[in-house]
Amino acid sequence: MDVNDEIIQLGEGLKGRLEPSLIDFALGYITHVEAILAFETLCDYIADYNVKLRKDEYEKIINTATKFGLSIDIRYTYINPERHQN
Repeated sequence: MDVNDEIIQLGEGLKGRLEPSLIDFALGYITHVEAILAFETLCDYIADYNVKLRKDEYEKIINTATKFGLSIDIRYTYINPERHQN
């Protein structure tokens, strides 16, 4: 599976927890050859709307960020589902 498909799969999996129009907007960047922007926008929406992620979803996010060569900074650590557990 290529990275665009991974991002689409992530976005589609968020439907029901995040407004579909937001997901569609973010995924629209892929059609404009802006996969990183699509990915970062989805991650920002996850944080902005307090979407609860499963551990496997978070692992996929970290793997995708790594594939893009992105720093694992607050954008990604903030949405870590284990951060909410005590």
